[in-house]
Amino acid sequence: MKALVQDRIGPPLEVVELREIPDPVPEPGEALVRIVAAGIHPGDFFFTQGQYPEAKRPALPGQIVGNHGVGRVVETGGRADLAPGMLVAFSAGRVWAEYAAVDARALIPLPDDYPIDRAVQLMPAITARDALDASEVGSGQWLAVTAGHSLVSTLVIQMARRRGVKVAAIVRRRIAGRDLEALGADAVIALSDLETPLGEAVLGATDGAALSGVIDAVGGEVLTQLLGVLGFRGRGIIVGAYDLRPFQAGALKVLMDLQEIRSYVYRYFLSPPPAADADYLAGVLAELADPAIEVRIAGRWSIGDYRKALEATVAHPEEGKHVLMF
Repeated sequence: MKALVQDRIGPPLEVVELREIPDPVPEPGEALVRIVAAGIHPGDFFFTQGQYPEAKRPALPGQIVGNHGVGRVVETGGRADLAPGMLVAFSAGRVWAEYAAVDARALIPLPDDYPIDRAVQLMPAITARDALDASEVGSGQWLAVTAGHSLVSTLVIQMARRRGVKVAAIVRRRIAGRDLEALGADAVIALSDLETPLGEAVLGATDGAALSGVIDAVGGEVLTQLLGVLGFRGRGIIVGAYDLRPFQAGALKVLMDLQEIRSYVYRYFLSPPPAADADYLAGVLAELADPAIEVRIAGRWSIGDYRKALEATVAHPEEGKHVLMF
């Protein structure tokens, strides 16, 4: 089968190669899945560069890359509710390939007609839902969301609007044709246009109201500024790290304002979905499938064009997700 493989640690454009390798042979408890599509996500870049926890780092040489996919079941791995041909989504690694042997417990069954473009973005939808829930921002309160053009952030914006939460979307720059206010943002603050510190700009947009929550994918000075205007019992949720420089938080402010700053990693990063999550997953899938929710796909690529897909992802991440099609 064709697969995208790495032999050494580094950015995907430097270490990923297209190869012909043997088809996987499932171990006991593993299902065999024919991959239909796989998204390209920031986590894939963290993975190839060895930035994941020890248990999730590449096994070199010959590591098949890619973390999240959609496919059709070939062999069920003994799981009673699966059948050959069933459409499934999963987060299990080794998915940038024509076939994958996957822990059968990791497979999330989908309706046969579920839109592939949306199924392949289930991980960002789960992340958006969980981060919004973790922020505990209520109706009428203010939430700041960074990397505002990213898929996770645009999903947060849209989900927050449905829950009555006010959103200040922070972006590097405004982009023609991208209307975050139409998606539900109450304010859009472009870092490239700032004439005052970001914290002051946020308070100007909120008419002086402190933030009740921050969902941050940037870090560095952006997060420092937002934590500076986080209010009483506010929560900062870190979901990404575009800026690897340290951020700062005032210990006394965090202590006396009873604030929380915590990380969020995709909920099935280290373990498969438990049966108890069935209703939760059904809710996320229903919201993700709603045509009123925008899921922006910037490009669909064959595995042979993987370099173009990676280059487009690196050059213009704000334009939408790129998907490998098999």
